[in-house]
Amino acid sequence: MTATAVATAQGFTVAPAAPTLRRRLWGARGWMILATMFAIIVAMVIGSGSETDTALLSAKNPGPDGARATAEVLRSRGVNVRQTTTLAAARISNPRDTTLAVVLPSNLADYQIDSILSYPGEIVFIGVSPALLAVIDPRLGRSEVAEATLRAARCDNADAIAAERISSGGSEITAQGLADATVCFAGEDGGGPYVSLDVDGRTITLLTDATLPMNEHLTEFGNAALVFRTLGRHENLVWALGNPYDSSTLTYAGSAGQGPGPGQDDVSPSDVLPPGTGDVVYALVLAVLLGAIWRGRRMGPLVTESLPVIVPSSETTRGRARLYRRARAYGRAAASLRGASAERMGRRLGLPRGGDGPSLVRAVARATNRDPLGIERLLFGPPPADERAMMILVQELDTLERQVHRP
Repeated sequence: MTATAVATAQGFTVAPAAPTLRRRLWGARGWMILATMFAIIVAMVIGSGSETDTALLSAKNPGPDGARATAEVLRSRGVNVRQTTTLAAARISNPRDTTLAVVLPSNLADYQIDSILSYPGEIVFIGVSPALLAVIDPRLGRSEVAEATLRAARCDNADAIAAERISSGGSEITAQGLADATVCFAGEDGGGPYVSLDVDGRTITLLTDATLPMNEHLTEFGNAALVFRTLGRHENLVWALGNPYDSSTLTYAGSAGQGPGPGQDDVSPSDVLPPGTGDVVYALVLAVLLGAIWRGRRMGPLVTESLPVIVPSSETTRGRARLYRRARAYGRAAASLRGASAERMGRRLGLPRGGDGPSLVRAVARATNRDPLGIERLLFGPPPADERAMMILVQELDTLERQVHRP
């Protein structure tokens, strides 16, 4: 006798056995999943507020493809570097002492390029696109270079002369017929990766090789001198990092009335929402999807269940016929009847199941001594036009089948 049984026999009430640790964990799985999702969301929010990221050419990215070294060196030289991922968040208070660096402008729309070119201060484009060159001046051309080559300045621009030489490849810009354009580090065809334009009393610099300010290439040849002198002309630098999801336009002192697009305000959602809101929204959407998968019914194999009543096949046939009649689907009904008759007659005459129509017509004609043309019209002719023609077709098919099945 077990201890529990003895205790019961003596009149004691035995408490149920405590659940095991595995059973407790299984019972609390819902709360565990929610806690895990909450921890992921908190980690994403904390990570979004970090001073480092992994975005290409980000001033906070310490990786090889980042530009944190460029930003830190400029700060050590007294330049106030501020990064923004939306044009509306730039909010430049004094364009006269602020250089605007637009990184990867290929993500910009035409109206965004127009808003940037209306900026009265100095602009530096790190990377170019055909759309950008066309808006600045249609006479600016762009060509591709197969590989990077070492190039000397070959121009009278002070920043390029200080750099002496750089190793650049990719895109080149030509400025045929532009008197206010200075092309530096030019190749044999006259195109170069560094172009300085004098537009309306301010300087617009085009740097086609976006790898020059990267951390891994900054110390090569004269890259550092060229980058620091180009970006450090004023005490403030706004590092506008290209964002394909940004639809706003540039905001600066004196730009009242410009907005994120035609007919919109100049305030973007990023100005009123706290940092990391986008990551939190994505995490919440992911949590909802995971919860739906967890709580949703699992799709298993098909299960055959017996019907509560037995439906005779004659009733289903009549029901289908009524549907065809109500829809006036004479062609579909005739095709169904012809196909069923052809299958029964072919089986009766020993024809293969996948046989063709002419073989069936010849076999039926031999079995019934009827004209093959009439049989072909009956089995493969045009669909009946009305209910009367449909009834005639049914009677003729029935007669033909009886002749085939006649011994």
